[in-house]
Amino acid sequence: MHISRDGVPCHVEIFRRWQGPVVADGGDGQEPLPEPVRALLEEHGFVEQQQPPAYRWFELPLDLSEQEENARATRVLAALTGTGYRVAFDPDLNFIDETRY
Repeated sequence: MHISRDGVPCHVEIFRRWQGPVVADGGDGQEPLPEPVRALLEEHGFVEQQQPPAYRWFELPLDLSEQEENARATRVLAALTGTGYRVAFDPDLNFIDETRY
């Protein structure tokens, strides 16, 4: 299990890097992200990144608007928690589509 930046055990942590992309990070050197988590991240537009030998994480593409980044992050949060995974989620990414109301 991953330990978030706030010290909370979770399967995956989703946050925006300072002046950078939205990142999904999880697992560790002993236990990588479970395949279903990886599949859900990819399904929602996250792209796997790697720094050899063992560090892997996911990022949203840089060409998305902040609103689209937040929407995708919120949707993958719902998908992950809906299937029982523990997620540390940056509340600044929370997206409510005001056009739906």
